[in-house]
Amino acid sequence: MQPEAPHTPPSQNPPMLSPDTVPVARHTSQADYRTGDLQLGRIAVLADLRRYLQVPFDCLMKCVGAGPSQPDLQQIRNKLTKCKILTDDESGLRWTDFTPPATSKESEENAFKPLGHIVAKILAEVTDHGVSFLANPNGTPLSERNNTSRPDGYLVLSNKKTEPKIHWFDIAVPFEFKKGRDIKSLRDDEEKIIWSLHNIMREDPLRRFAFGITIEDTQLRLWLSNRALLAVTEPINFFENIDGVISLFYALGFASASSAVNELGWDPTVERIHSMVGRGTRVYEAMDAEGKKVAVKDSWREAGRQSEGEILKNILASCEKKLQPDELANAKRHFVGVRLWQDVAIDDTRDETPMVAEEHNCTWVSIDLNPTLSTNRHLSSKGDVPDSGQLVHTRTVFHDVGVALKDVTSLADNLTCLSGALMALYYLHKAGWVHRDFSVGNAIWVEGVGKLGDFEYAKEIDSDTSNDVRTGTMHFMAVEVEKQGYHFLPILNPRPRGTRLPTRPPFRMNFLHDIESVWWAFTWIFFYYTDTTTANAGHCFDTQWQQFQLAFPGTVGHISRRDFFTCIETLESSCNTVLSETCFDVFSDIPHFAKALHDGYRMAEAEYPSVVLSDTLREDMHGKVAEFLHGAQERAGVIELCPLPNVLKQKRPRPGDETSPPPKYKGKKPRHD
Repeated sequence: MQPEAPHTPPSQNPPMLSPDTVPVARHTSQADYRTGDLQLGRIAVLADLRRYLQVPFDCLMKCVGAGPSQPDLQQIRNKLTKCKILTDDESGLRWTDFTPPATSKESEENAFKPLGHIVAKILAEVTDHGVSFLANPNGTPLSERNNTSRPDGYLVLSNKKTEPKIHWFDIAVPFEFKKGRDIKSLRDDEEKIIWSLHNIMREDPLRRFAFGITIEDTQLRLWLSNRALLAVTEPINFFENIDGVISLFYALGFASASSAVNELGWDPTVERIHSMVGRGTRVYEAMDAEGKKVAVKDSWREAGRQSEGEILKNILASCEKKLQPDELANAKRHFVGVRLWQDVAIDDTRDETPMVAEEHNCTWVSIDLNPTLSTNRHLSSKGDVPDSGQLVHTRTVFHDVGVALKDVTSLADNLTCLSGALMALYYLHKAGWVHRDFSVGNAIWVEGVGKLGDFEYAKEIDSDTSNDVRTGTMHFMAVEVEKQGYHFLPILNPRPRGTRLPTRPPFRMNFLHDIESVWWAFTWIFFYYTDTTTANAGHCFDTQWQQFQLAFPGTVGHISRRDFFTCIETLESSCNTVLSETCFDVFSDIPHFAKALHDGYRMAEAEYPSVVLSDTLREDMHGKVAEFLHGAQERAGVIELCPLPNVLKQKRPRPGDETSPPPKYKGKKPRHD
């Protein structure tokens, strides 16, 4: 990479650009969530969610679909009365065998047992309904994620009802019940239904949204989870609003009557062949009509934002203008190749998350993550409800099918992949763009070539556009991006008395932050992994894991992470503690890489409030980093890597985790709550 003549530095009063979006940590990307511990998983989901939207009951009923007409509703009431599900006498209309659970002396299971007969009879009024109700099932649903939770009941696809084991794939609507409606009961139901809805959405690649139901004593609430938000209705009284109860279960039955059951959230445009799991974004390996392998990315983007395919098209257009022909060819070699992209249509309509908050009296409800210290209900946020963030369902087809860097266990290949992704960043930066989301998940190893993917958040350096708050793993985020402020500013003398500070520009990402993300990925490899030789030796893995958690805490504003990068002495001490003898020489440049970044930041920020990002600085930084990675790659030899959590699990199994044999219980199996 030959240095070019530097651009003229920006003036002292450049045009004011809008600030970059603020990063938000994603707890479900962290180690605790992935352990399989049910309680830790629930806490992570609640921490990411932070709040849900409370809406009138009729609001979500419209999302379920058509309820019965008034004549049909009267006819259903008559039939339910005739078969003694309802009783209509001088005291009014009431459920015959179902009394308010709080007044029952029966167990919770028996108190809610009549509910099954009620739901079954209402569903029977819908011709060809596709779901059936199962209450208090003893078996834990099958899971791709070792999920041991079990709802109190659920609507399940009728053709799966007689299966020996129900899978989470087959659950249409999960239920949670409580005899009481005190704060503890409400919170317990909320935590469990939120987890069930989250689990449905992560387990099933065909699921676009899902409904859930909670009942505390007489109070029924309907829940909706989609890729944009979680919403819940204000409660209706199960015993006083009988027409509302009938309309709800009739509408759910009617929504299940189509063969595709897309009105209950399934995606009719794809078919599950093999089980795949993930969050809102999933990538599948597929075959085209000619038998060639392709990668299909199924994702949800903010409405009004460009798709990844459009963004990459614009990046390549910039590359054509600013790169030499041989550079352009090399850039295309190291960018993942997009074949086509298109928004998903369901019944000839673009698939979008509904704008639930529109035209309704809605309230945001904050989730209390420390209920033991509070006896109050969740805090409500009254007034205007902000845009809930409508998302559009889109698919992108890529030519390249590969393996993410995080899953490449040959150290030499791993580092070659990282070097290839760095090369892609170089051309991206030279074309005037920043990636803004580099991680070990979007550096891709494709047939011996390292490539860069996930361009959803890439934008031109001088662009004045700003997206909604984005989420992502904190592990590879530059310290300044996490802080949303410049950290390497020169030390200045106090200003003369009576003078004011000049207006400071908002913080914006630049190419140095992308390069720092490469440093975090480079470092992560040897803190998260150990070599297979050391895995069977006397290395102190507990100490290595402790150091990993200090360097990669996964939370915003953690001082140990900042010090790990900015304090060379702390960094060197940590490397000496963590790196095995086999790997130490390979990664001896970790501190030197960090120091080069420090110097680059100080040079760029020396004239703050101007941040001078010259071509010379870009070429110098990329040249140094390429040398660091190349040197490590040459020293890697034939070292094979082993994830540290796997080693710890083998050496110190967790009591009661999914790898332990299940206890032998007599009688009914207990709930794994």
